[in-house]
Amino acid sequence: MTAIVEIHVTCPTLEDARQLSHVLLDARLAACVNIGKEVDSRYLWQGEKQRHDEWPLTIKTLSARFEDCCEAIRRNHPYETPAILGFAVDHVDAATADWIAETVRPTKD
Repeated sequence: MTAIVEIHVTCPTLEDARQLSHVLLDARLAACVNIGKEVDSRYLWQGEKQRHDEWPLTIKTLSARFEDCCEAIRRNHPYETPAILGFAVDHVDAATADWIAETVRPTKD
């Protein structure tokens, strides 16, 4: 197990995805945010089936900053309850791990 976490979240628009990525990068909560191509999302919300186009984000950060990332996402996301999923990275190239550790601030300022 490494100290690296990938966080997955979706945004309703490309502009929202870009704005959220800048919030996370500017605060040094993430070393990288990948914005994927538009996806066709289908889900249950408040007892009703929904369908929306969304833009997926993959956020690379340190496990110690997971909760801070979640807080920043919730504070800056247009959804009432964004689905925030974190995945521990079991294996990572040493150079990539070093880059993430050097880029992400280890604690809150």
